[in-house]
Amino acid sequence: MLRGYSLSLRTWLVLSHLVVFMLPVLALVGTGALASDLRTQTREDLEHQAALLALDLEHRLSTTPKALAALDLDATLARAKAETLAGFRVVDTAGRIVATSGTDIGQDISGEPEVASALSGTEATAVKERERVPTSRESLAGRSRHADVRVFVARPLYEGGSVVGAVVLSRTPREEVQAFYQMAPRLSVGVLLALAGTVGLAFSAGRILSRSLRSLAEASHGIAAGSEAALVALEPASRSRVAEARALAAAMGTMSARLRQRLRYISEFAGNVSHEFKTPVSSLRGTIELLRDDDEMPPEQRARFLENALSDLDRLSRLVGGLLRLARAEEGGTRGVVALDDLVASVCARYTSDASNVSNRGGAARVDANREQLESAVSNLVENALRHGGPDVKVQVVGFTDGAWTGVDVIDDGPGISPANLPKVFDRFFTTDRAKGGTGLGLALVRAVMEAHGGRVEVESALGRTRLRVVLPRL
Repeated sequence: MLRGYSLSLRTWLVLSHLVVFMLPVLALVGTGALASDLRTQTREDLEHQAALLALDLEHRLSTTPKALAALDLDATLARAKAETLAGFRVVDTAGRIVATSGTDIGQDISGEPEVASALSGTEATAVKERERVPTSRESLAGRSRHADVRVFVARPLYEGGSVVGAVVLSRTPREEVQAFYQMAPRLSVGVLLALAGTVGLAFSAGRILSRSLRSLAEASHGIAAGSEAALVALEPASRSRVAEARALAAAMGTMSARLRQRLRYISEFAGNVSHEFKTPVSSLRGTIELLRDDDEMPPEQRARFLENALSDLDRLSRLVGGLLRLARAEEGGTRGVVALDDLVASVCARYTSDASNVSNRGGAARVDANREQLESAVSNLVENALRHGGPDVKVQVVGFTDGAWTGVDVIDDGPGISPANLPKVFDRFFTTDRAKGGTGLGLALVRAVMEAHGGRVEVESALGRTRLRVVLPRL
């Protein structure tokens, strides 16, 4: 029904609070609870009046023994009806009306269930549809009642321990609207105060929430525009009294920081790629231009230029492949349960042409990871140790578990890493083996894989010993 409508948060809160404010009334009326209570009140009143009337009649019969019809009760019952607006009838043992507040004297009502029950000695009640009289209704403030039903109460009369008749009382209960109208003078002040409090609470909540949401919206626009001032716009929401708004502001602050970090990473990455590609591309361009312009170049020289061009193309191919693997590592990939010891054993088997070169000792636990990426990371560590450790290097691959963490140490007995190079070994494109085709992406890929899996990579090196350690959360 409200599709297409755009209302402010404050308006929605006011409307929702007003609906909640009206729910008790709707529940009372909609469930019939109020109507049932009004009927119960009327029935209890009639039962009390019937008890008093029966006690009076039984006293009269015991002090002046005579038939019920001889008690001359019509005038008394008529006055009682005028005072209480209830209908009064007295019936004999045959169910005929012998006294009444109305005009139905002599009528046989023994067929009515409540009358038959009373004549058998049991007090009974009944609720019956009311016959409407086509006259103008009195106002809601009057004594006349407007419900569509009438409540009947029948009570037996006793003389000498035997039932000699019954008293039958009836009255229409109030309807719900009439009850609310008659309670209005007493309820109006309380209702107005409650309504004012409800609207005031809705406006206060709307103001608090709207202020937080506005600052969040401004910060979102700032983040989308790349503005450094976006974090300033988050400050009001970070101090909000609404816990969810504070949590959202904190999440947006983290998101903004990560986006800025990612942008810096992309900028640095683009610069690194440009630098790494520039040299082989320039070399290729120069080679091609020489081959194109110099038709008399000796075959040996031409062959050497072509070999250099192929070498540059191979390097470009390795760079492209390394960059693709690095990008996939940063994405994380699909994960599953990986037994780290089994993975390490399968990787080490590839590099153990001579059993003395690479040794493996288990001790790692299971992890939640992308198996292909972990294999690539461990392979890069072993390969790095074999490549830089020298021809006689010995590599140990040792699994470990430490509390909530598990991982692998790759240890070699090579010459070690110089103190100047140690802080840069995980940087993209950093390599000391460029002449042999190194791209400087292997250890950068290892770091990317570990960070994507919530882990880390560490290095320590001294003369004759280098240890690269990868650490992952234990499953």
